[in-house]
Amino acid sequence: MRIDYPPPQPHGEIRRLLPDFFCVPGTTKLAPATVINCNMGIVRWGDELILVNPLRLRPQQEEKLQDLGKVRHAVRLGYYHGRDDLYYRDHFNLTFWRQAGSDFYPPTADRLLREGGDCPVPGGRFVEFSQSRYPEAILWLPHNGGLLLCCDALQYWQSWRGCNWFGRNLLRFGGFRRGMQVAPTWRTRMTPEGCDPQHCMEDDFQRLLQLPFLHFMGAHGEFCADKAHEEVAGAVARVYSGLDRAA
Repeated sequence: MRIDYPPPQPHGEIRRLLPDFFCVPGTTKLAPATVINCNMGIVRWGDELILVNPLRLRPQQEEKLQDLGKVRHAVRLGYYHGRDDLYYRDHFNLTFWRQAGSDFYPPTADRLLREGGDCPVPGGRFVEFSQSRYPEAILWLPHNGGLLLCCDALQYWQSWRGCNWFGRNLLRFGGFRRGMQVAPTWRTRMTPEGCDPQHCMEDDFQRLLQLPFLHFMGAHGEFCADKAHEEVAGAVARVYSGLDRAA
């Protein structure tokens, strides 16, 4: 059976951000005329590649991806992400990781992503948002002083690069500002009915801040190098009272 996989969206070239960590800055359409940026993280372990928040690449960049190593794993961290996961699973015969219930897009999981469970990167660990309405997780890696990879929950914006006029203004209207932030639209969408928004998911951020990390990249926004822990601590302190003491 022929599958019409979604075509690649406009994106940049593979960039090396840290030893054995790369990213591809891409784009995604939120509506027919509304475009914002979207990032794929690439972790290299030995000769293996782990794709985080996968984005389909143009053929030339896909060849460069394979020059980096063997594409062995793909990890979905956010419920509303995963448009290109089926393409990667089918074309690279990789191991696909996602949380139970994170099924907005196919395919089914080859390995379930669980906090305290296995991780495709040795030494890494997953942190799950235990109270969120829909599945969301964060991947922590110990390398290079600690690297935090997430999907929508935390975003670091220094510019609106990769967003068109409608996208920039949609983000601003939704409460996004420059710097690190708990994404306001994500928080609204992920807070279950009947849950106090002033405290919902507070424990999850508390656990996250117990991890040591210097660097951060989300599925949207930009890479934050060297000062990520203090930036994340400040962002969550602005949302949940008392979290500044965890910095």
